[in-house]
Amino acid sequence: MTALFEGTLAEYRIFDIRILPTIDYESDLEWICKSFGFLEPRDKKKTAYRIFKEIVEAARDNKGLTSDELAQRLNLTRGTIIHHLNKMMKSGLVIHQEGQYKLRGRSLANTVEEIERDIHRVFENIHKVAETIDNTLGLFFRQEVPRRRGT
Repeated sequence: MTALFEGTLAEYRIFDIRILPTIDYESDLEWICKSFGFLEPRDKKKTAYRIFKEIVEAARDNKGLTSDELAQRLNLTRGTIIHHLNKMMKSGLVIHQEGQYKLRGRSLANTVEEIERDIHRVFENIHKVAETIDNTLGLFFRQEVPRRRGT
């Protein structure tokens, strides 16, 4: 038996957090960061949120930012910036292109749609492998038959 090991291509952490009732740009952006697991309680200064906000706002002008620019704007160390950017790149939100960090898509909504497609492909692959295992073991997938009312 041969063991296969593939490096992790992406890492998705998604939290189902109640949507805030009011529409406010900064609160909404913070909610997105929390939903992707970037804004943790120990991050008292909301570092990940502040970095992501700079990147989203730069997208308005179709620009990216270098880690040095982010560090200077936010008064943070380059190491701190890189740590958070690596997490954002692994999640698919941010890309590194021509020395700059930018949103993966042309807009935030487009970026989220691309991540949704990525996740769908991951589950398609998992499902295919699960079916192969089921077939090997003689397990059969049984779809639930909807119950009729009153029975």
